[in-house]
Amino acid sequence: MRNTLVLASAVSAITLLLAACNKEPAAEPGNGATTEASEAAVTTDGPSAEATGAASAGVGAGVASPLDQGALTERRDPERLLRYYTNALRMGAWDEAVKAWTLDAQMTSERLAREFGGDAGPKIAVGKGDLANAAGSLYYEAPLVIDFADGRPSRRGTIVLRRVNDVPGASQQQLNWRIERTSTLPQ
Repeated sequence: MRNTLVLASAVSAITLLLAACNKEPAAEPGNGATTEASEAAVTTDGPSAEATGAASAGVGAGVASPLDQGALTERRDPERLLRYYTNALRMGAWDEAVKAWTLDAQMTSERLAREFGGDAGPKIAVGKGDLANAAGSLYYEAPLVIDFADGRPSRRGTIVLRRVNDVPGASQQQLNWRIERTSTLPQ
């Protein structure tokens, strides 16, 4: 009886918190509903001295790094892949950052190095995104802000992740979240 009361109190507290925030619990991906992801945003400052040194020492060339490699097999939380990606960019680990992209995007480490490299790396902020179902796939679209400390113009736009929604015959990579595209404009 006491456990039931404790559980009922916890459920009531969560319901009150959600009501106070004017939010409803997010639906599970794959049930046909459009949902919102967690309130947390992914923000990454430019590379630190250690990261710049690590990149020049070979982190970008495939040397083991402290990146969350499990994010590359993530199927539930697209923000986990975004954290992996922005951390890889911050570290200058271009080869690792490429792994976050779909194969169809034909992203290369050279292209990422040209876009994000330099002595003063960018600050990357990814805001809260929206999750939606469409034609057998799940999409996660979030606002993206890239600010450069070296005088390059800031960029604003979106980043879109996609994963196949458990369609029979899909490859393991298609079932995991991957960056499909970004669309940014100089500000």
